[in-house]
Amino acid sequence: MTQSNQTVSVIMTVRNDPAGCAETLDSLNHQTRSPDEVVIVDGGSNDSTIDRICRFIFADTRFRLIEAPGVNIARGRNIAARAATGEIIACIDSGCRAEPDWLEKLLRPFEEDPDVEFVAGFYRIDSHSLLEEVVGLATMRGQLAPPDPETFNPSARSMACKKVIWSRAGGWPEWIGFSEDTLFDHKVRKMEVGWRFASDAIVHWRPRRSYSAVAKQFYHYGTGRGHTQIGASGFLYNLRNILLVAAAAACCLVTTWAVTVLAAFVLYFYVWTFHHKAWRIARRTGRRIAYPMCLSVMWFVLASNTIGYVVGSWQRLRHRDRYEHRMKAYLADL
Repeated sequence: MTQSNQTVSVIMTVRNDPAGCAETLDSLNHQTRSPDEVVIVDGGSNDSTIDRICRFIFADTRFRLIEAPGVNIARGRNIAARAATGEIIACIDSGCRAEPDWLEKLLRPFEEDPDVEFVAGFYRIDSHSLLEEVVGLATMRGQLAPPDPETFNPSARSMACKKVIWSRAGGWPEWIGFSEDTLFDHKVRKMEVGWRFASDAIVHWRPRRSYSAVAKQFYHYGTGRGHTQIGASGFLYNLRNILLVAAAAACCLVTTWAVTVLAAFVLYFYVWTFHHKAWRIARRTGRRIAYPMCLSVMWFVLASNTIGYVVGSWQRLRHRDRYEHRMKAYLADL
């Protein structure tokens, strides 16, 4: 395998994830294109996570640990990127397992075209149960059908960019706790850099393991979107539908004809809307129970995401200096 002339630093953040972190670092240790360094920022682990990282550091000096207790994910990534010595920064999340050729394929567009400055990698679900498989297929973009390369914005669990682009973009926005990679992608696209999609640069990621974990995950995603107002129209559509169902349910207390309206709203917004996806997932898994399971997962996702969006929007309204003004400043230097 021919190494790229450009040096690459893989960065990741972690907090209290000893097993997931070890799996990720082990997969980075077996790449067909070895990273020049791996920079890990620990956000204040109080379990055995740092001990597991140190085992890799003692065995290989390319692994570096920076301890930064209390930082959020965005600040942790920025700390890692700032400390990175590579010309290219590749990102992965703790708990992901990179395919052996992940880094090789993530770097290939940089090697083939000197104008490429940002590469979006891809990810596959690594499910350990039927619920996890349904959650992954239902909520992770590109699992049931190939994503559109023109519109696909990668998660920071699989992406790479030249360090100068990270610097020009101002790094990941540290003033939001969630959806920071979405806003970073949004800004980089507006910068009109050389962007490529590497669909074969794959990491495996385990979906959430319970309904409560799914609800918490998408609540946080929703608050992040409320802070940034990216994709607000979709959230407002879902909020409108919830209010229509609530209004119809309230009307049922005073008139029986509202029961029909309520049933129609529920069937259309919460069954028919997700029917095609649930049917495809049931066929994909070969389990009929996956159909109602998918519907229930989507209900949890929609409700928690919408609640999070409302909370995030309210926080943005109350703290305009922290959210609205900072976002304008973040996007102003394009």
